[in-house]
Amino acid sequence: MKLNELAKAVGKSAPYVLTLQKKFGLPACKDYPDGYAVLVKKLIYLSICSVPDKEIKLLLAMEKNLLELLKVDSLHDGERWFESMCVVKSGPTRLLLSGYDLGHRVDCQTIQTGLDFSDREKELFQSAEMGASSLRELQRYSEILNKVKVRINQELPTVVSALKWAAHL
Repeated sequence: MKLNELAKAVGKSAPYVLTLQKKFGLPACKDYPDGYAVLVKKLIYLSICSVPDKEIKLLLAMEKNLLELLKVDSLHDGERWFESMCVVKSGPTRLLLSGYDLGHRVDCQTIQTGLDFSDREKELFQSAEMGASSLRELQRYSEILNKVKVRINQELPTVVSALKWAAHL
């Protein structure tokens, strides 16, 4: 889909979408995958719920990093692998922005590591030797996610009141 189609899909103007892309470091494309619209909608929803941009950026970066550590990026082709894989689905086993199903709760204490779904060039050092840990990253992600959930729950009454008020206009 083109930029105007993306903007229509998320219910915003093209300049708004461009501003959002710059704010959160999202790539601009000639043809946007369907998952890109899902991701942009989720970012808009988080903003409506008064989640600070700083927390949204951190959550986005941590989720991408976690998926790379789990080698999920190898399941999708191209530079836009993260944006193309985003789905609307949610739940206790799914990451917030991508909707990726981990197969276990996000706040678990164990994780299956070492999965790789495609050929890669060998690194000089393994991820664990460089300090990268899928479990540690998942635990950090879970902490940020819990903060975001608390903020959303705090803002929910205000959003509901605003919707009721807007319905009477």
